[in-house]
Formats: sequence, structure tokens, C-alpha cells
Amino acid sequence: MPARVLIIDAQSERTQPLAQALAEAGFEVAGIVAESDDVHGAVRSLQPDAILIDADSPSRDTLEGLAVLGKRFPRPILMLSESADTDLVRDAARLGISTYAVDGISPALVRSLVEVTMAHFQSQRSLTMELREAQQALQDRRLIDKAKYRLVEEMHMSEEQAYHQLRRMAMERGMKIAELARLLIEHGAAG
Repeated sequence: MPARVLIIDAQSERTQPLAQALAEAGFEVAGIVAESDDVHGAVRSLQPDAILIDADSPSRDTLEGLAVLGKRFPRPILMLSESADTDLVRDAARLGISTYAVDGISPALVRSLVEVTMAHFQSQRSLTMELREAQQALQDRRLIDKAKYRLVEEMHMSEEQAYHQLRRMAMERGMKIAELARLLIEHGAAG
């Protein structure tokens, strides 16, 4: 099944040739939406795999609108432009545009740009999820340690005994150790 790409048209004369290049490159054009239309509604209803904006010279408002779109509907976003303004390119990257390309719409180029953009987006998304999981694990570890030391102090146990007590209590209540640790910290130790 080919990847579905939504084109956001910012009044560029290249949009129709771009749609043709995408089709020739093996992608399905999910739709073409004018930048002034309900882009969020189009993304919600069309569910594209990637978003491509075709803008001769994108404004900062356009970039910020795409940043909001990317946060609300996480998708790889590719921008084609005729503007090679370094500050604009940096702003695009800072605001979450996955790829910013200047010039050229041959099917081979479009295919490689969309594929690289989608792969990069997935890679970044995986890293973000791994970071969140690692942060949660660290937070859980801190809660468990805090609860364990509370048991050590209040119930005069060794660290090992306190940890085993936490595990036993969590299992008896059908909870994760971190959940139980949070409750013990918030409401006091319980035997």
C-alpha cells in the first residue's frame, strides 16, 4: 500500500506538477488543500502518512501553523520552497519541519525526499518515546527508593527487607511497585 501524502498548497504554481511527481514516484496523493482552508480538518479526515507543503516563500506564520499542526497530528512534514533563506530553514527545523528542500520536483527526488522524511520522523519519534520511557523509569526508581528508605526508617528494616516488603505489598494489591511507592509516600507507610 503506497504512503499517502497530503499536499498543502501555499499558492505555488508547482502544486499540480508536484502531485504528478508524487504519483509517478509511487505515492498516493491523499488530497490537495489550500493553506487558507481547514488544514487541521483535512489532516484529521484524510489521515495522511506525510504532509508536504509547497510554498514559494513560506512566512513565519506558515511555519508556526505547521508547528501547531505537527504537534496536534504528529506526521512527517516536508516543505518544498524556492527560498533558501538560512534563517527560514533554521526556523523550519526548530519548529518541527522534518525536511526543508529547495527546488526540484522530479519523481526520483520527490520519492527520496518523502522516504527520508518519513524515516527520519519515525526515528525521532522512537527516540522521543525511548526518552520518555527512560525518564519514567528513573522517576519510578526514585519513588521506590524514597518509599524503601521510609520503610527502613519507620519499620527498622534493612534496604533489602524494605524492597521485598514493597514487592510483596504491591503483589498483594495487584499494583506496580512504583504505584505503591507513590501511595506510601503520599499517605504514609502501611504494613
